[in-house]
Amino acid sequence: MKLELKMVLVMLGVVVISGGLLAVVYGFTADIIRENEENERQAALVELLPEADSTGFKEDTIFIAEDTLIIYHAYDEGGKKVGIVFTVAPKGFAGPIVTMVGLRTDTTVSGILVISMSETPGLGAGVTDTAFSNQYRGLRLDEIYLSSAGGKIDAITASTISSNALTSGVRKGVERYTPYLTLEPGQKPEPGETSSATETEEGIEETPGETTDGASVKKLITQMGFIDEFKIAVYLEDSRIKRVEIPEGSFSETPGYGDKCLSHSFLDLFSGLSEVEEVLAVEAVTGATNTSDSIKVAVTRALGQ
Repeated sequence: MKLELKMVLVMLGVVVISGGLLAVVYGFTADIIRENEENERQAALVELLPEADSTGFKEDTIFIAEDTLIIYHAYDEGGKKVGIVFTVAPKGFAGPIVTMVGLRTDTTVSGILVISMSETPGLGAGVTDTAFSNQYRGLRLDEIYLSSAGGKIDAITASTISSNALTSGVRKGVERYTPYLTLEPGQKPEPGETSSATETEEGIEETPGETTDGASVKKLITQMGFIDEFKIAVYLEDSRIKRVEIPEGSFSETPGYGDKCLSHSFLDLFSGLSEVEEVLAVEAVTGATNTSDSIKVAVTRALGQ
């Protein structure tokens, strides 16, 4: 009994000492970590708006809908405003693509910088390459589309979903934040000047309740397609797919190609499935592989796996 008590006391002492040492180490490193993060943030701001003075960035907290957001107003050495920097986080193939965007006062994009993403290495991760990101420089709102949709951004080969997700995110960000180019920190745009579009963290709306065909849950998924975002309704019963529908009016994929995915012959293939592997194994529509893949990704998100 005495031996067991000694062991307990020794272990307790080790825990207390270890905790104390960790606290001491954190006390020494916390300031260094914060300083490094601030230096990285400052370097990113200067990279995105090089015409601004390195000390000319003013942080501003703004409120749009239910979101609390931070943007940076940028000024040159003479105090003249040269643009703003904001952050967007569009949903890519594997998760959010967190991106800082520089916007000049003439409403052209000065540059973008992907700071966090989880896209597939060698494929979607190519959005971080300068060969891709440099395409956004100098573009205006109506030019920020993939070239396949009449814009000036060439998609990364075999990574159309990631390319389109980032392009759509940058475009929506430019539309949302343009009114702040003529404002000073703390000022608010007049009602109606800002975009009413809001982005949910997961892009999933869930509605419980029985439906006429016995489904107990409906999940409405917002998913990036080949051309733009669209919505997919997935009806579930006991974690198994009852049916999949694409609401009318939410789909703008390429006529004659992507729109073939609206057919029941394709959407009915998901009925009865309950595993991600089964969904991903569904055969794509001929000539519409990218749109088919987008739908499959949305369905897997609905399964919550």
